[in-house]
Parts: sequence; C-alpha cells; structure tokens
Amino acid sequence: MKFLTSSATALSVFCMLAQPALAQDSSFSKVAVPAQGTGTSVANYVVKERAKAENLTGETASRIYGGRAAQDGAWPHQVSLHLTERLDGTVEGLYGSQFCGGSIVARQWVLTAAHCIADDEGRAVQPGEVAVKSGAADLGEGDLRAVAQVIVHEDYDPRTGDADIGLIQLAEPISDSSGPVAAIPVQTGSTQLPEGPAVVIGWGMMEEAKFPVDLMETDIDIVSNATCNKGMAEVSQRDLGAFLLAIGTENRIPMTSLEEAYSIILNNWGDALTNNMICAGVPSGKRTSCNGDSGGPLMIKEADGDWLQVGIVSWGRKPLGSNEPCGHENLYSVYTRVSNYFDWIASHVRG
Repeated sequence: MKFLTSSATALSVFCMLAQPALAQDSSFSKVAVPAQGTGTSVANYVVKERAKAENLTGETASRIYGGRAAQDGAWPHQVSLHLTERLDGTVEGLYGSQFCGGSIVARQWVLTAAHCIADDEGRAVQPGEVAVKSGAADLGEGDLRAVAQVIVHEDYDPRTGDADIGLIQLAEPISDSSGPVAAIPVQTGSTQLPEGPAVVIGWGMMEEAKFPVDLMETDIDIVSNATCNKGMAEVSQRDLGAFLLAIGTENRIPMTSLEEAYSIILNNWGDALTNNMICAGVPSGKRTSCNGDSGGPLMIKEADGDWLQVGIVSWGRKPLGSNEPCGHENLYSVYTRVSNYFDWIASHVRG
C-alpha cells in the first residue's frame, strides 16, 4: 500500500509564502520533486524495510494490528509478488523479495494494484523483474511462477492513485501446484457494494515495522467514501495549519497572510477519493492493510458463503511527521473498486 502525507501540499505553500513579495513565483516550477528510483518505488521500499525488520511467525504475529494468521489453504487465490533480483534460491530470499500481493482470477492471470507493477511514471515494469508465488500461506513455501506480461491500466494516475489496477499474465497457465490454488470471482459492474463486514489479507508491514512470514487476515468494514474523505481532510488540514504556523514563525510572515493562505486552500479543498475507490477499515485504525499488502484483495462473503473480491489494496494516508505508516485513528485505507473495471479485466483475460 502507498502511504501519503500532506507534505506535498505544505511544501507548495512554503515555496509561495517564504519568498520576498517581489521574488514570488506562483507556479510549481521551483518545487523539488523526488529523484526517480530504479524499478517500482513501492517494491524497493518494502524490500528494504523487510531487510531491516524482524520476521514474525504464527501466534506472535497474530497479536499485531488486530489480525490473525490465515489457515493453510484458506485463501487459495492469494499470491505474493517478488522482485526477481532479490531471489537467490533460499528461503531468506523469498522472505526478503516479497513486496506486494495479488489474486488469481484465471489460470494464467493475476489481479493486482497498478502501483505494484509500475515505475514512478506509471509505466509497466518489465515482466522479468517480477515473479509470482502461489500455493502457500508461508512466504518460504509454494511455487514461483515466471511472468509473461505486465499490464497497467491506461488511466492509472500515480499522483492520485486513481485507476490503481493492473494484471499480470503468467508465462504458463497454472496446471499443477504444491499447495491449494484457485481463482476468486470479482464483483461485476452490475452489482451494488454493500457497506459492512469485509476481510483483507496480505504479508504487509505490522506495528514496529515488523513483517509476518505467514499470510495474515484482518476483519474490517466497508464504509462510505465520505467517511474516508472526512477523516483525511481533518488530518491533512490540521497538518497544513501546523506547518504554516511553523513556517510563518520562522520567516516572520504576518498571521493575517497565513490565515488568508490557509483559508484559500480550505475553500478549494477537494475529496481525496474518486468513485473508482472504496473506503474500508475501522475507526481506531488498528485493523488495516499496510505497506506490502498492496495489490491484495478486499473481500466480502456472499449469501451462499463464497468469497467475492470487491477491492484491491491501494493507498492510505498518515499524519505529517508520524513514524507509524499505518494504524491511525479515523484514517481508513483506500481500495480500488474492481466493479468499475470488470469489463477491462474480462477483455484481457478473455483475450
């Protein structure tokens, strides 16, 4: 999952306010942009964090972030994505190379988030950079599968997270496996998404920057997009106000000017979520997805007891200056609404 702060907005305001009046440049031409990394930025971040973290197993891990270790075979559609450059034929290499999740939707196709398989510009990475592991809840077990094609949705916007959906075509259809493997159905565009209980799964980061070896599952609730928008706006506006006051004090900017800038921004504040996104979590934030869970499925149980994928782990937001990437009160996680992309998925899988 990609976690964002309001620092970009604050930096833009700083660049406009902290200069002498005659030297002001109201464009963003002088705003510093992050240097481009190699490969997928999310992949590089997660594997670096994994290299520093303690790997937790079983009962120890089940106490963290309100989740629990999944039973073997409980989620046969779940796969893990691995950076091939980190694979060295050892179990440690499997642990250290995992960076995202995905779900099997057909024998040769895996559904995931676009930001897992795209570079910083939103372009698909090369198939040889990614391997898919299926058939096991333990990262050290299962089957590694080569990738033939990586597809990022043509409307994916890495800045806003809109259309955060992608597909991975395996080099060969799955015909045998060392463990349970199955496909999960995805929600069609003709069905409504009810608010209420859901489950998210993954091998993502937990409290104290630790990672699980076993697949974790967590019970959350799907809520209205307005709930996400409200919580994110409150946190970001509070962060922005604190940033402006600090910069104003340091640079002797009149309080009236700071208040005017703050008022202008608030009057033009837009919603963080689009209709292509789903809001889910719990008010406390203590049960949620996190970095490394990206691309995994958000699921609801249907009346017949079968599971249906309705979302893809996409992004979240954290307060400015927080050392914890996840688990913040009133900051829900955001998921790609797969029903809006059912036809897109089907067009590639059928092809």
